[in-house]
Amino acid sequence: MEKLVPWEGVKISIFREVQNKTHAFGKRDKGSKRGGEAPGPGEPGGLSGRADEAPPGAPGRKKGVPHGPDSGFLDSSNNKEAGRPMGQENDIKKRSGGKHFTWEERVRLETLVRALYPCGRRPNFAELARRLGRHRSSVSREYHRGKTVNRDSQLREFPVYSAQKAQDAAERAALDKGPRPRLTTGVAAAVSELILREKLSPYAAVVRLRKRGDLPWVPCERSVYYAIDAGLLGVSRGHLPYKPAGKRRKKSGTRMAYTNAGGRPITERPPGAEDRSEYGHWEMDTVVGGTGTSPACLLVMTERMTRRQIIRKLPARTQEAVIRELDRLERSRRGFFKGLKTITCDNGCEFLDFAAIEKSAKHAGRRCEVFYAHPYRASERGSNENANRIVRRFIPKGADISKFTRTQIRRIEDWINALPRKILDGLSAEEKVTLYFEEHAA
Repeated sequence: MEKLVPWEGVKISIFREVQNKTHAFGKRDKGSKRGGEAPGPGEPGGLSGRADEAPPGAPGRKKGVPHGPDSGFLDSSNNKEAGRPMGQENDIKKRSGGKHFTWEERVRLETLVRALYPCGRRPNFAELARRLGRHRSSVSREYHRGKTVNRDSQLREFPVYSAQKAQDAAERAALDKGPRPRLTTGVAAAVSELILREKLSPYAAVVRLRKRGDLPWVPCERSVYYAIDAGLLGVSRGHLPYKPAGKRRKKSGTRMAYTNAGGRPITERPPGAEDRSEYGHWEMDTVVGGTGTSPACLLVMTERMTRRQIIRKLPARTQEAVIRELDRLERSRRGFFKGLKTITCDNGCEFLDFAAIEKSAKHAGRRCEVFYAHPYRASERGSNENANRIVRRFIPKGADISKFTRTQIRRIEDWINALPRKILDGLSAEEKVTLYFEEHAA
């Protein structure tokens, strides 16, 4: 019976054969003419393949190079059979980078995280990368892609990694691969209408169109910005709600306000307010009208976790008006202050009576705790300041707030609460609040 030769032996024999033929080609008779015809395939001393395309000694020919592109050696250097289509599964050549996580690797990562770092312990990405044979940064990005929240037997929340969530996110991102569809007239008109008439940002417009579901294709947020810069939508950067900011104020050291020595600083807030893990922690501020107009202003309150907004019209920017409106909200049947825990505000004169703000209008005791941000640190109430900026889309600076009715202000509040938020994964504040209370109904 004929003995089979292993594939490695075949490769070695081919390599030696090519080397011998190449060296033999270099040792030919030097007395032959340059224009002499080389032996063809099948003749003694002849070569096969591309080696017989040029005569010996022709210009551009490199002699004695066994591994050149024309030697024929590269044609048999890979480990695939001749005529077999190359695929990702059959290509055993090791890839240097750019390989995505597979479903099996995600399941293995979830198993390792649950076994080595239970109950929300912070994972060591370097150790996980060593076990998975991946780079630490790749494992970190994959962990945050599939990061979700779980609860223990005492309903305490802690972060975990979900392979299913990461796989769904990867599959959604894979839908954007391939040739980019053209921005048709209908899609461009729908996007520009949402930006110009409804004053939505490009991200909110994209989310609104996807939820509507009446278009065969909706561009991503970046494509909308590219189209705006190219002038394809009839929308300029000046029409967008957020424009480039000017020169920033130089930060100085933190201190408490000189007029509010008795107030508790923001550094004493509970952890649930700092990491936005609990519902009921609010930020509060006032939006004033133009100089020389009526003293009417707006009381704007923002819930830190869900970004829910409460906007109320005040007759004046006074402590009495603020406390009266807070009492009215507490007594309301709509449950605005359901689960109220803390209120964070600035050091404005209308918020200095913290004892009256904390006092409950329905029962004896306190309804919440009040904390004050440091002077000139609006970033410590970033959600509230962002809400004020959205309000300014409808009530610009210098406007007389007394000319706006309570119905109009309520419409502004409902519009903001229905706005899709990128920080909430495309959910609106109302949807986030509803989802939170459904999950915590038990």
